[in-house]
Amino acid sequence: MEEYLSSPLAPAYGLGRHDLSRLVASGRFWRPTRGGYYAGPDPRALAVRAHALGITSRDVVACRRTAAWLWGLDVLPPGKRQDEWPVEVVVPGGARTPPRRAHVIGRQSDRLPPGDITSVGGITVTTQERTALDCARWLPRLEAVAALDQFLARGVAKERLRARAAELSGRRNARRLREAIALGDAGAQSPPESWVRVLVVDAGLPRPRPQVRVELPEKRVAYLDMGVERYRVGIEYDGHDHHSSVEDRAHDEWRRAQIRRLGWRLVIVRKNELFGSPATFLERVAERLWESGWRPTPGESLQLQRQLRLLGSPEARYRRYAA
Repeated sequence: MEEYLSSPLAPAYGLGRHDLSRLVASGRFWRPTRGGYYAGPDPRALAVRAHALGITSRDVVACRRTAAWLWGLDVLPPGKRQDEWPVEVVVPGGARTPPRRAHVIGRQSDRLPPGDITSVGGITVTTQERTALDCARWLPRLEAVAALDQFLARGVAKERLRARAAELSGRRNARRLREAIALGDAGAQSPPESWVRVLVVDAGLPRPRPQVRVELPEKRVAYLDMGVERYRVGIEYDGHDHHSSVEDRAHDEWRRAQIRRLGWRLVIVRKNELFGSPATFLERVAERLWESGWRPTPGESLQLQRQLRLLGSPEARYRRYAA
């Protein structure tokens, strides 16, 4: 028997409704969706639930964050586990959406052409290009750019996304989509790095380039998470998840000391700053740039002041970056 089974196919295996109920009660089967059964490991996994939904609702297409997860990219909100995230699907206009009580978010759309639909691991999903477009359009600003960066690194063409965004002019979130595409960069190595870059740009500071190569003595090479090469200012994200061991921290300190000896000014962004008080690291970035000769225009100075005030207000910050 296959790991996945739908109610209409159960009789072919000699299973009736009461047999299925008994198997679920015994723990041998799981029922991740109405009419869908699963007999494998990790029944709460997002991919398992998406697959089970697909065999019971033929019209559904996994989209947005769910589709990105199925493509192998993690664009779930910070702190969210994939086993607790609902399956996001789109159905043709007029078709019935799955019930929300099944831990599913269903949306209707008349604008999902066949060329935007494909299959991954037997699950019907939006293509990488369409998923990137949807994430950039509908996710909150920081998460939208972080998702887009991952798709760009996968080879999704930015020019194609720009062309498709132009076709959506005047529609909901079209401006948000265009801004996210303009901010996207395939060089980012992690979502937090994407977030840091967006916050720097939004503050009117010079746009940093990801993964700046720095030649060290003895033919060694180091890479900064991002940097403004003209002013030799580097920015590094130091998250606990990425720099937790003593060896990692010792290596980072040695590498950064070597880079500083070459005339670079570095700003280290801590996890608690990025998620709690981003204005503090932006002030340091502005200070290091000023020390290196950057002189903002009146418009850039005003933008920096406004951004620092916005980030100092939890309500304003939420409206800008989480809504």
